[in-house]
Amino acid sequence: MRPRSVKRSAVLASRARRARVAVFCLAVAVSSPAFAQDVADFYAGRTITIVVGSGPGGITDISARIIGDFLERHVPGEPTVIVQNMPGGGSVTMANHVFRTAARDGTVLGYPVPGMITAELLEPDRTRYEGRRFNWIGSAFRSTNTIAVLDSTGVRSIDDLRGQRVFFGASGRGSPLYQIPALARALLGLDLEIVTGYEGGTAVVLAMERGEVDGQAIALDFWQNLRPEWLASGRLIHLVRIGPPDELRAAGVPHIGDLVTTDRDRALVEFMEIGVALGWPLFAPPDVPSERVAALRGAFDRLVLDPEFKAAVESALELEPDPVSGAELANYVEQALSTPAEIVADAIRVMGL
Repeated sequence: MRPRSVKRSAVLASRARRARVAVFCLAVAVSSPAFAQDVADFYAGRTITIVVGSGPGGITDISARIIGDFLERHVPGEPTVIVQNMPGGGSVTMANHVFRTAARDGTVLGYPVPGMITAELLEPDRTRYEGRRFNWIGSAFRSTNTIAVLDSTGVRSIDDLRGQRVFFGASGRGSPLYQIPALARALLGLDLEIVTGYEGGTAVVLAMERGEVDGQAIALDFWQNLRPEWLASGRLIHLVRIGPPDELRAAGVPHIGDLVTTDRDRALVEFMEIGVALGWPLFAPPDVPSERVAALRGAFDRLVLDPEFKAAVESALELEPDPVSGAELANYVEQALSTPAEIVADAIRVMGL
């Protein structure tokens, strides 16, 4: 469960969370019964498929399945919801599929790892989707990512990575698993090698256990869910973070923005934090009828307010929901895709994309 810091940043975050919940409550209150009945007629007896952009296991897959279970209860017509895994390229494979191939009737949704939007800017030759055209439904969780290595490496601080080579595992270059350590390597002068091709964070953990790689850059909540004993025992050494502080699980870990010295480098860090702002977003393809998009957004808003949903995610993932509405996600995406071209070009260059 996410710790509650007494710092001002945490207080402001708490206020923002309460404001978002108030917006969700208002959205739920103004639903039209006639409108809901039309949508219910469509969804009754149908199946919604959530296509997950990572392999089985891990926080992305598990949270998608919990969301699917509760979405069944809140979408008008109570359709069946199933989950299909489509890993590859930091969720780019899945996003390309949802944008180009999936049915545009509200029966297919995408669920990526954080970082899908930055991939659109950083790897335009590989991405075949337009983030502005997706229908953003909502995000239930956000987290803090750290660059972490096993204690067996002997690395104890970021300074140690300037004289000792370590190996990090990643999926594709569109994933934060690749982009965060690549950015840190470039901005902080670190001696690390990134090995791509793993299905996702869970596969990288297995590779760490086999001795193939030394660490990865992933959410603290991922470790809390998959290897809580590593957090408790100190087997993981957290070197630097992207996202808000977490004094319970990664006390004193510096933010990468505090370690850079130029405005240009700070702008690159802010660009990378787009994924933190989006969290794990649920989205629909373009051209889905507007009344179904509204119904899906309303169902998601009710879902994140459901006490049983909160209990389920706390039990399965030790997460506290930190919801973002579909409208807010659309605004974040617009801001992200409006990043100045020179910042994007710098990011491509320093990360070797």
